[in-house]
Amino acid sequence: MTQAYATVTVTGPKARDVLATLGLGIDLSADAFPHMTFQDGRFGDTPLRVSRVSFTGDVSYEMTITASAVTSLWNATIAAGESLGATLLGIEALSILRAEKGYIMAGKDTDGETMPHDLGFGIPRLRKKTSFVGDRSLHSDKANSETRKVLVGLKAVSGSAALPNGAHVVTGGEKKRSLGYVTSSYDSPTLGHPVALGLVEGGGTLQGKSVDIWHDGQIMQAEVCSPCAYDPKGKRLNA
Repeated sequence: MTQAYATVTVTGPKARDVLATLGLGIDLSADAFPHMTFQDGRFGDTPLRVSRVSFTGDVSYEMTITASAVTSLWNATIAAGESLGATLLGIEALSILRAEKGYIMAGKDTDGETMPHDLGFGIPRLRKKTSFVGDRSLHSDKANSETRKVLVGLKAVSGSAALPNGAHVVTGGEKKRSLGYVTSSYDSPTLGHPVALGLVEGGGTLQGKSVDIWHDGQIMQAEVCSPCAYDPKGKRLNA
């Protein structure tokens, strides 16, 4: 069924204004349509589903419609956005926006051992009392180890260059040991400095501390910080 549908995403501070011109029959107000909910509407004679989810940190809407009607929806959306200064969003810009918010790309900011609580999603694991598939693994000794690699933010403090992707966070003198590595790294034009994410052993205890970053025989310094470098209270997300 997935191949029978397509999705058009509108994101940014004027996303609500763009959708309002499409006549979808949906109340787009923040109170009626909060983040992480969806509503069913119509584009012309074709049913569609609109989900308010975001991978950029701004107000965003994903409009899912049958593939046969997506060209018309796409063209109408482009036309609706022209007067508001909207433009197409490329994968590099999307990657920077999501990294500024600490949003992960599975397989890039995770590895085969990463668990939800390593990424900050620990409350569901602790609150769910009934059995579920995978619960034994999530509550094992290894899953609760204080030395697990967890998602952190990394801010370069030695120069203004972005940290290299794949560079290792290390400890020790001549016999260095890797505590983890940089998973994503970009220059942020919004913040005016590079941002990076990484999986680091015991990263929760290193917040605010300086660590050594090793890459290609060179040592750099970075500060361990929150993965969310921009709009931590979500004012733009929940606008």
